[in-house]
Amino acid sequence: MAILRSEDQEWTSSLAMTCGERRQMEGQDWREFKLTLTSGEQTISLGNDASGDEKEGCLLCLSPDNEVAKLVKLLEELAARTRDRVLFEPAEPSFELEIARSGPDGIKVYIWIDSGNAKTGIYRWDAAGIRFFTLQEHLVSFLQELKDQFAC
Repeated sequence: MAILRSEDQEWTSSLAMTCGERRQMEGQDWREFKLTLTSGEQTISLGNDASGDEKEGCLLCLSPDNEVAKLVKLLEELAARTRDRVLFEPAEPSFELEIARSGPDGIKVYIWIDSGNAKTGIYRWDAAGIRFFTLQEHLVSFLQELKDQFAC
């Protein structure tokens, strides 16, 4: 599991992505994943779990357009300080992620999930989400975990 943790140790927030199975659909290659957002004692999860309920699947495209590689590249540029902002939304829009540099080592994270799309197939523009402040070292750790988890 790749986890991006907040800087706050007293009331921790985080974004976690867990890699799932590969799926072939209409000549395209996809990767299932589970997304978990935590803010203190509150948690929101979206995606397949042990129940294997396909109606709750979150997907990232691997081919023809490798969205995992794209996200990793954007985060690498942010970590290397050659980019100040990342905006990422997959082709199957189950979430929208914005990460922006704030000062020398600070990073603001905004993530919104669209459970309507993952459950019904219709992108609804209504969302629940979290925002938190994190540090450069947490971003670098998340990036490495993401690469390991999704074999990039």
